[in-house]
Order: sequence, then C-alpha cells, then structure tokens
Amino acid sequence: MQLFENIALAVAGLRANKMRALLTMLGIIIGIGSVITIVTLGDAMTGAVMDVFNSLGANSIQIYINDKPDENGNIDWSRPYEDSDYISDEMIDAYKERFGSKVEALAVSESVGNGQAQNGRRQAQAQVIGVNDNALGIQNIDIVAGHDLNEREVGAGKYVAVISDAFVEDLFPNTTPQQALGREVKLRVARGQYTFTVVGVYHFEVNGMMAGMVGSTTSNLFIPVSVAKEIADIDRGYSVIQIKASSEVTDTVAFAQQSEDFLNRTFYRDNNYVELMAMSMDSMLDQMTSTMDMMKVVVSVIAAISLLVGGIGVMNIMLVSVTERTKEIGIRKALGAKTGSILFQFLMEAVIITLIGGFVGIVLGVLGAKGICGIASSMGMSGMEAVIDPKVVLAATGFSSLIGIFFGIYPARKAAKLSPI
Repeated sequence: MQLFENIALAVAGLRANKMRALLTMLGIIIGIGSVITIVTLGDAMTGAVMDVFNSLGANSIQIYINDKPDENGNIDWSRPYEDSDYISDEMIDAYKERFGSKVEALAVSESVGNGQAQNGRRQAQAQVIGVNDNALGIQNIDIVAGHDLNEREVGAGKYVAVISDAFVEDLFPNTTPQQALGREVKLRVARGQYTFTVVGVYHFEVNGMMAGMVGSTTSNLFIPVSVAKEIADIDRGYSVIQIKASSEVTDTVAFAQQSEDFLNRTFYRDNNYVELMAMSMDSMLDQMTSTMDMMKVVVSVIAAISLLVGGIGVMNIMLVSVTERTKEIGIRKALGAKTGSILFQFLMEAVIITLIGGFVGIVLGVLGAKGICGIASSMGMSGMEAVIDPKVVLAATGFSSLIGIFFGIYPARKAAKLSPI
C-alpha cells in the first residue's frame, strides 16, 4: 500500500510542476529516442546492404586495378592509366586456365554512359553497359523473357540488347515483355544514335543502397561488350572483372587472395604503378557490417552522453524539489514518517520522471525510425525496413530506470536525513 501512496505523491509532485518536469525529461527523451532511431536505422541499412551484396552473388569476387605505392608509400596520382595497366583478354584466359573448374563464370563490363531512347513522344533513360556472354547470371539478374546475351552475339558484335521490364513499360506501353522481343530500340548516346534489337527482358528492381547509384535512369540496358567498346571507341582492357566461384570453392576470401596473388605475380610483377586487388563479396559485406556497427556504437555513445546530461538534470531538479519541500518533509517526519519512507518517496519521483521520459523517447525513436525508412522507401530505396529490436527497447527502458535510481539516490538521501526541526 505504501508503494502506491509514494507513487501517487510522486505523480502529484510532478503535476504541480509540469513544465519543469517536462524540461527535466528532455535529456532522457532525446537520448533514448536517438539510441532507438540510430540502432534501428543501422539495422535497416545493414539489411539493405546485405540485399545488394546478395543480389551480386555471395560466392563471387571482384578483381580491380589499384594504384601501387612506391617504396616510400607514395602514389603518383597524376599518372593516367596506360593500356598495359588494364586487365586484358590474355590475362583472363590465363586466369581461367589456372583455376579451371573453380571458376563457374566470369563477367566483364564496359560503361557507354547514359542513353536516351525514343518511341514517338515517349522517352526512356537508361545506363548503357556492355557485358560479355552470361554476365547477367553472375549478378542474379532475373530474365523474364528472351535470353541473356550469348557467346555468338558477343563474339560477332551483334547490335542486340537486354532491357528491363520498366524500360518496356516506359517506351512500349501496353506491351508485355514477351511481345517486346524483336522490337527495335533507337538509342542516342554521346557518340551518336544506334539501333538495337531486343533479345531479352529482365525484371528491374532497385535494392536498398543501389537506388542512390542508379539515380534518375529507368534501368540498365545491356549490350555486347564488343559493341560497347566500338561505340565508346575504347581499345584497352578492363578495370574490373567479376568472378563467380563454383561449388568447389568453400572459402571465397582465400580464393580471392589466391586470384590476386596469381595475377600480380604473373602480369604485374614489373609494373611499378598498378597492381590488382581482389575482394570477395563476403569480405566486402563484413567490412560494411563492421562500419555500420562502428557507426551505431559511436552515435550510441553520443546518445549516452545525452542521457548522462539528462540524469544530471534529474538530480538537479530533485535537489531543488527537496529544498522547496523542506517544510513538508519536516511535518511528515514529525508525524512519524520513517527515513526509508521519505527516501523512497523522492527516489520514486526521480524514477517516474526518467521512466516517463524513457517511454516518450521510445515512442519518438520508433516513429522517427519508421518515418525515415518510409521516406527512404518512397525515394526508391527498397530494403530499408524499420524492424524494432525488442532488446533495444528493453535496454532503453532499463537504462532510463537505472538513471532515475542512480541520480535520484543523492537527493532522496538528502531529503531523508533532514531534521524534523
């Protein structure tokens, strides 16, 4: 019964000074709300990034050219890449011969740039990318009609293209992907206008963080890499290649290191400016996850400082309350109130302040996280789903209670030790 009486007294004390109580709660509200919002957004971003990497293939690695520092650790940033720096077809053939059945597929690409297609008054924008045969399969791109670019089309330099269902919808309204096969696409790029025949249609989907990379384009338009080099007037190798490891490879991180060592030892030993770097999707995902976790820790520490400041505010306001209610405390002690009862009353008041502040912070944190994820989704960043972790909410509630107890003990003890006189 005494517990409920103390709670009622604490609530009555807070209602008597509503504005002061609200201002005291602000630090707690901001701290708890920030922790929940940041942790939830961090989890949502990590999930979105994982979706992107999974779409690229968890068992794949990327090999790319990278500037090599000299003996003093300096890099000559002014030096442009030369033809000998790029990954050539001969290097790719040697790589396939070296690793054989460990390589299920290998993809190369060459960007032509942004292109504009027109069909009457209808227009569609697309990033024009040259790829080799079966390259789309490595990236888990879902072909819904027709076929992926094949070896014959790439080798012969056919003017064919694989477009997205979104591209079909924009340029050929009321046309199914199957009906779009065989249609001609007149595409204007920086170097002129070219006509391509549609041989495949894939399902277009922007996953999470990829939305920012795609920008305002409808989708990617894939053409044979030989045609892309001809259009862009490129006569060199590739800056990056993607390899899909077969089921024989159980450790993609080790396979990436083996690939890097072989290519550098065989082809870049005498190159003083450039070397190759290989990175598996697993290691890239681990690095991204570690970065996200570090960001969450840093922001959580900042939020914890806000909670500490809020706790000091609670202590300060409780000391003021003790001073204002000295007469009340004296009367209660004169009537026989025990020291423990006085201490519990003021401690309960501090705990209630922090619990209310913590509850409001939880609500604002959840609403903030869901709101930001909703805005991100409306901007095309799919995969940003706000999933509230119950452990975070429980931890926030427990932490706010601990703050109330920790910072309320001193004022409560001071009130309990006052002399009845």
